[in-house]
Amino acid sequence: MKKLFMVFAAIFALATVRAENSNVILNLAGPFSQKGIPSSVWSTWRTKVVPAKPNTWYRVSAEIKSMMKGTPQGMLRFRVRQVKQRSAKGGDDSIVFSNIQILKPSILDYTPYSGVFMTKPNCIGLQVYFILNKIDGSAQFKNIKLEELSKAEADKIMAEKQVEPAFFSAPAYAYTGEKFLPWGYRISKLFVAPAKLPAKISFEVPAIKVKAEVNAVMDKHFHTKAWFKNPLKAGKYNVIMKAFDAKGVCVLEQKSTLTVFNRPDYGKRLPVKSVVIDAEGNTVINGKKTFLNGVYHVYTEKETREINYQGFNIVEAWMPKPESYKKFLDYCAKNNIYGNCVLKKITGEKLQNLMAAIKDHPAVVSWDIEDEPSIRNITPEKLAPCVSEMRAFNTGKPFRISFANETVIPSYKHLCDIVAAHEYVIPFAGLAKMGETTRIIVGNFPVPRKHSPQVTTQSWIHWHDETRRPQTVEQTKSLAWISIVNGAKGLFWYSFRDIGSWDSRWVPHLWSTFKGLNAQIFELEDVILGKRTVIKCAPATVEAAVFTNGKRTVVIAVNTAKSAANVSMSAIPGKSMTELYADGAKVAVKGGKAVFTIPAESTRIFEVK
Repeated sequence: MKKLFMVFAAIFALATVRAENSNVILNLAGPFSQKGIPSSVWSTWRTKVVPAKPNTWYRVSAEIKSMMKGTPQGMLRFRVRQVKQRSAKGGDDSIVFSNIQILKPSILDYTPYSGVFMTKPNCIGLQVYFILNKIDGSAQFKNIKLEELSKAEADKIMAEKQVEPAFFSAPAYAYTGEKFLPWGYRISKLFVAPAKLPAKISFEVPAIKVKAEVNAVMDKHFHTKAWFKNPLKAGKYNVIMKAFDAKGVCVLEQKSTLTVFNRPDYGKRLPVKSVVIDAEGNTVINGKKTFLNGVYHVYTEKETREINYQGFNIVEAWMPKPESYKKFLDYCAKNNIYGNCVLKKITGEKLQNLMAAIKDHPAVVSWDIEDEPSIRNITPEKLAPCVSEMRAFNTGKPFRISFANETVIPSYKHLCDIVAAHEYVIPFAGLAKMGETTRIIVGNFPVPRKHSPQVTTQSWIHWHDETRRPQTVEQTKSLAWISIVNGAKGLFWYSFRDIGSWDSRWVPHLWSTFKGLNAQIFELEDVILGKRTVIKCAPATVEAAVFTNGKRTVVIAVNTAKSAANVSMSAIPGKSMTELYADGAKVAVKGGKAVFTIPAESTRIFEVK
């Protein structure tokens, strides 16, 4: 009887193991090995693509053994690639990579790593990646597994990530004279309790008698316009957005403020006759210190017109042929916009033909030698011929290179005059990372400088975040100000196609935010390009600096934390501070010290008296 019981117990145990493993879609025992190449970022070992379900939680796990001597930029990325169907003929296309683990050069025995992630709505397959990025050494992998989470596990995660029924996109800023307001919302149906799913969304500005209502569209971005008879007048207006369930009960109400102001006179920028980098790292155009503030992915005349209207002053310019390149730069000139001209390291006849078409174009402010060369295995030696040939043209315009990683700048900086690094911190690392990145960039160029340090920052929606939250107005503004506090001399935003187009990705409050932000940067341009002195704050999550041009003194403070802070700062050169761009609040300064409150992930700017 005892033996029979043991047999049944063994069968039950086997069945249990099978039940637990029934959701496994990939299981590779290994071991597998991959050798790194110190000069290459793409030494890659990867599995086949396995079928996967959309909107589904999975766990990936593996054991990793490494013997990585490393290089200064070396790392091993353990990733999962999500793919979607590309065409009826077959093949697949990447949706997103999820980083499970990033290992710096190290020597370790087999160590388990794992992570969970949710597939996108259009995901049809998954692939496990191990990428040895500039590694001198090797790594081994075993027990690689992809498995769908149980319903209980998935439900627990979904409950922890539950969100409000709508992320409202009310406009934050508008210009006087405008006769419509863009608005909209985002629904994350999977993360909302069914009882709270809205049936209708309303938008209202009571002071000007504007009210609109639309039916909610589940799992979609819905954006529309509210038109009104009389043009907007300057002032601040309360905005109310509500979500209603099928019975007409309000399940969520959100209030915000719309600030309407006269569009600044940004003046005539063109033609560009001279561009130099001064000893402070400022870009001096036609004798004037200029804060370059631009956008990627702009291609049409309509888009350059919209960019100019929002208050940006530069766009990334690139077209495949000399004649189309010149045509696009003509759009820039027509709309008072500088062009940062991407060359893609071309040389010889191609470069000769392009220069014949655009070398003396009045909109050209800089030559962009290459974008993110280090992650494309484009070494400084491969860029040198383009740089050498461009110097022979003697255009008088600076060279620019942008990087995916701020740590690689020292290897390339001899090839350029303007240096930018791409840092997209929301929702990954937060505003503090933006400040840290800027400090690393600026730290490469002690005063007196021969380079202008800049930052490429983020204007996209949270496509990495399962809940699809858009960044807030204050987060967007603070991305700019934390960079400026830490010494950035210019900004590029990524990307226009994610914020400026009338399509499913457009988020009105982000696009309207730039009207206010760019106006503020323009008004303070001469001050923030003057003398900068970093000041210590308590708590340390608040970063601040004093800026002065000899006539005006401004304090800019950014709270990088996700909670409000009571701030104490010292070394304020004045007797009082008055807040700009808000309610004009006054803060006393005693013995160089000031105390005030600053909300989570937001910025306060003060004029010092």
